Amino acid sequence: MAYRWDLLPGLAAHIEHAQADRALRLLDELLAAIAEGMDGDHTLFTLRCAQCMSACMRGARRGGAPSDALFADHIAALKKLARARTRAQAQRLMRAYVQRLADQVQPAKRSRMERIVVGMLADMREHLDRPRSLAQYSHEHEISIAHLSRAFARIAGRPFREEQARLRDERACELLKATRLGVAEIAHRVGLRSASQFIADFKAVHGCTPARYRSDRT
Repeated sequence: MAYRWDLLPGLAAHIEHAQADRALRLLDELLAAIAEGMDGDHTLFTLRCAQCMSACMRGARRGGAPSDALFADHIAALKKLARARTRAQAQRLMRAYVQRLADQVQPAKRSRMERIVVGMLADMREHLDRPRSLAQYSHEHEISIAHLSRAFARIAGRPFREEQARLRDERACELLKATRLGVAEIAHRVGLRSASQFIADFKAVHGCTPARYRSDRT
């Protein structure tokens, strides 16, 4: 697969508008394309990553990120990338860098709806154990449910319920791999009413039970 130069403008645009989740998804696609075309050449892989970082930095600059902090972080990230010994290390550095860039973009550059959706995403991550409905967010911001639903899907990259389910699954996987918590406790922490519901939802996504997922990764 050829290096996907065509993905860089979209990646930079997502960073410019502080759309971190969409930027990270596009970055993963780009890194996979780079890796496929490098045939194990780590030096060339890191060079392509550095080129990608420059495009990302330009997006953050257009979004209003402070220049001094932006350039200092860019130089530090390039030095870390040069020291990366594996592709996995380089990919982790790239993801962390893109997340920081999106965080540095000035909130004033975001539209009102972007600020609302970014705030919703942060709230959803922080309070997975106490999930709120789209109707509750709609009431809080005095926006119709239909309008908020369309705006959320456009800005977040997927409908509200799908994003809520994705965040729930992401946290559940983290807890399964990093802790010995029981299924019932994990279900509670990700906002599900019962262990049976959690198991059914998990199997629908991963094709195995949470217990099997954990045993295969620990």
